[in-house]
Amino acid sequence: MASLYKKTINGKPYWYLREMARVDGKPKMVSERYLGSAADIEALHDAREAESVPSKT
Repeated sequence: MASLYKKTINGKPYWYLREMARVDGKPKMVSERYLGSAADIEALHDAREAESVPSKT
């Protein structure tokens, strides 16, 4: 199961996508992907949203 996880490094929050799975019956992190700061994620979301909106003619 994937979830968002916030790490605070030098007082600044950074976001990661963390995937957990059961290994030997216990939950264990199997992958972690860096997403960036909240501002980075917002900028990527806005850019993708702008691409998907069709232009009016």
